[in-house]
Amino acid sequence: SSASLMSTSHHMSSSSLSSSTTKSTNNNSNQTFLTRFINARLLQRDGSLERGELTVDSSTGIIIQIRFESQQHQPLQDNTDNNIDHNQQISHPVDCRGMILSPGFIDIQLNGAYGIDFSNGGCEDNHDDDSAANNSRNNSGLRIHDIFQVATSLCQSGVTSFCPTMVSSSRDTYRRVLPLIRNARKQQQQQQQQQRDNTKIGANILGMHLEGPFFDPSKRGAHDERHILAPSKGIDTVKEVYGLNQVQEEENDNDVDYSSPMLEDIDIITLAPELDGALDATKSLTQPSANEHNVVVSCGHTGATYEEGLQAISHGATLLTHLFNAMNPFHHRKPGLVGLLSSKSKLASMGHQRPYFSLIVDGIHVHESAVSMAYNSHPNGCVLVTDAMSAMGLGDGVHALGDMSVNIKGDRATLTGTDTLAGSVVSMDTCVRRFRKFTNCSIGEALLCATLHPANVLNRSVMRE
Repeated sequence: SSASLMSTSHHMSSSSLSSSTTKSTNNNSNQTFLTRFINARLLQRDGSLERGELTVDSSTGIIIQIRFESQQHQPLQDNTDNNIDHNQQISHPVDCRGMILSPGFIDIQLNGAYGIDFSNGGCEDNHDDDSAANNSRNNSGLRIHDIFQVATSLCQSGVTSFCPTMVSSSRDTYRRVLPLIRNARKQQQQQQQQQRDNTKIGANILGMHLEGPFFDPSKRGAHDERHILAPSKGIDTVKEVYGLNQVQEEENDNDVDYSSPMLEDIDIITLAPELDGALDATKSLTQPSANEHNVVVSCGHTGATYEEGLQAISHGATLLTHLFNAMNPFHHRKPGLVGLLSSKSKLASMGHQRPYFSLIVDGIHVHESAVSMAYNSHPNGCVLVTDAMSAMGLGDGVHALGDMSVNIKGDRATLTGTDTLAGSVVSMDTCVRRFRKFTNCSIGEALLCATLHPANVLNRSVMRE
């Protein structure tokens, strides 16, 4: 669970505990060994940090008890259906020495990292050995091994869940990549169920974030204009472009489920709400029939006015993608989508809440003053994203983003030969630190923007009973 320490029953990714959780062995196979983290500062839902301790099942990562310093002389709070019995015992306690114990970060917009591009559809799945992977990847396309490599590597920057994100792509690319990532997610879930020591599985692979191709062409940013179009037939166009629920020819690779992409593969779709058919598509995606999957619709790469933003929210949109970037700037007579952040009363009168908004806080995409202004206008709606592309973690040079070439210099990523920003190359922990510096918020408040808030966007937070 992405909101584990802020709930009453929850799960912490075991990858986040791998450095300190030790699995013990015993002749009694039914005995469960527990790890107790003591002397920690635990993140709360209001951003405060309260001293306390928690107990974790070492084999599953499930947090089964939390006790705060104010409860030291009270019986332990049991957060599971079953009390701890004689078959469970505390292994070596871990003294956190006053350090913060927080839920792992959730990145809902990650285009790739460590040389791997989630929009790389390639041609056919490649069977080359790992030594040739770097040379063959651009031709062979994304592989399940690549997805697991990203998931494992992300943990070093505190990310324990992420939405693999695709830029606007060809229809063939969607038809290949969506089932591939679904298969990776299923394999990961199976490993988590089968393995008692699952610390090497890495960050949880969530549903996909499809950023495009339903954009205003003038706001496409680094997206390939060949793929940009309007969802003129509403949800029918969306399904046609992504290849949803369409039969495909069976592939020869037994390790990959090449069935048709499904709506269940998708967590977020970013689109421009002013386009023909966009509002109908938004309503269909966010208010499906009882047997269909609910998708988060985000407004982005758009020339939408303030009024068109209100319409989008009325039809089910709940998020603004990388605020300030690829949208109309705020003007005192034409506030655009940015004006929605300060429209609490207006939206409440319509029966709606203000949307969440994502920010790329790399110090390049958005000026620190604008970051602070947005956060102070709607602090509970702020969601930090990296919008990282494949060059994250690789250093300066020329790298790929979908079909496009991107030049990296320092923290700046631009389309080769232009000044157009093409995603970022900073990690989530860096974004959190810079966000705190830019806004002067507390450490806990900054952590919420990378943990609880994205969990709320995806409707995956665990609420108190």
